[in-house]
Amino acid sequence: MSDLPQTHQRDDAETAVPFVIRLATELDVAAIEWLDTFGSSPHRNLSKTMMNYFGSVDPSIHERNLIYLAELRSGVPTDLPFRVIGKVELLLAPASEPSEIGYIKRVVVHPAWRQHGVARAILEHVIHLAPELGVRALDLHVWEGNTPALRLYESLGFVERHRELYLRLSLGESDAETIESPAAERTIHRDQPAH
Repeated sequence: MSDLPQTHQRDDAETAVPFVIRLATELDVAAIEWLDTFGSSPHRNLSKTMMNYFGSVDPSIHERNLIYLAELRSGVPTDLPFRVIGKVELLLAPASEPSEIGYIKRVVVHPAWRQHGVARAILEHVIHLAPELGVRALDLHVWEGNTPALRLYESLGFVERHRELYLRLSLGESDAETIESPAAERTIHRDQPAH
């Protein structure tokens, strides 16, 4: 992963932006797990081992999951336990099964930093880097009721490809009545312009 840009360089006109965008490392596991607790996905509580993202997984046979973080610049005061305020994950196909489609998942911004351009900046960073990674299109799923996210994705050029139904088989009588079902999920797609 050493060939990947580590930080996002902003134009001089944008130096007032209080955060930098960088690729996560294994030192960020605690901050990522903390940030994930603020996600709106009904699947946010799924158990996962963060070290799998940074372990010695062979990228030729396993997909790569790149996590881009927005981190407050030094000198920006905060009461938060971590300086990481947002993240976007980019899933890439394994080298053994190359694909020109990348998949964006787990876009999360801390509530105190929502509506401040954090998600947009990270997504623009990923969109800019995607062609360098061999990606010509990006896909993502979004819950239909997540209007702010839908507006953001559409403003970045993503378009709806299809809708999916979310089905569940209840395995217990009480589960069917007490477990909430999320709204329909939409798949959004963005083609990269040809260079």
